[in-house]
Amino acid sequence: MTKPNYRDGYSDELTTNCERVLVTLLNGLGPWKESVCLVGGLVPRYLVPDRPPVVPPHAGTNDVDIAVELEVLSDTNAYASLEENLRKMGFSPWTNPKGNSVLWRWKKVTDDGETILIEFLADHPKKRGGKVSELPTEGRVAALNIPHSSIVFDMHDSKNITAELYHGDGHATENIRYANLVAFVCLKALAMDQRAERKDAHDLVYCVEYAPGGITTAAELINAALKGKHRAIVRRSLTILSKKFIGDGSVEPHMMNGPVAVAKFELGEDPALAESRILRQREVSVLIGDLLAATLGVE
Repeated sequence: MTKPNYRDGYSDELTTNCERVLVTLLNGLGPWKESVCLVGGLVPRYLVPDRPPVVPPHAGTNDVDIAVELEVLSDTNAYASLEENLRKMGFSPWTNPKGNSVLWRWKKVTDDGETILIEFLADHPKKRGGKVSELPTEGRVAALNIPHSSIVFDMHDSKNITAELYHGDGHATENIRYANLVAFVCLKALAMDQRAERKDAHDLVYCVEYAPGGITTAAELINAALKGKHRAIVRRSLTILSKKFIGDGSVEPHMMNGPVAVAKFELGEDPALAESRILRQREVSVLIGDLLAATLGVE
């Protein structure tokens, strides 16, 4: 299932509803809530605390991507709580074009006709690729194996979020654990290496550009991670950024597919905005180039 190609395919209301889904899900998950961590397009909402007009608006999201520790996949009570809470919120398994239920992706159609998705991700060390790993029970919830997604359990931040619960039980406050800036950059870079979704590039660049401290803090955090437990995957992710945003020198960096993806996602493809897109592409290539120069030493 592809994401919208342009910023106007998302809305603030839908993003707020995704946050409500997340809080409601955690509220009903009991002791297993410490075994899940938010990744994906809702994370910039927390990595960049400023809002317009202080910073430009982030596109938002129409899904909730949750990394799940492997222990949850083998706990019958955990899967039962997960499935019960999903159904209570009105979610059902997503159906692919062939008519088959996809049990790691659940959907809900809002009163406004918009679709919200929840996707469960796991990182099984013995599996590679995006293979589905179903919970070993009779339940109807699965997880998609995403290599290296488990780095978020070592590299995450947290924040208390209050939101209206989805099944009419008032408001609740939950501590949301979400990928920190380094983990988010890594996972988005890895995603860009596997698929051509413009929003991945937008999400990554937005957080590097507007998270507190900007590129200086981003470089400091990445350099610290390059000395840590996950240094190999951090280095690999930076190499992917170099390939996507800088290139091998055969063309100007701003013409690489990374900057082009950001500009087209944010500004659309109206010919009248061609100069604005080129300007944005140059801004993006300089931003990521500076980040790489401060980390890998890539010029």
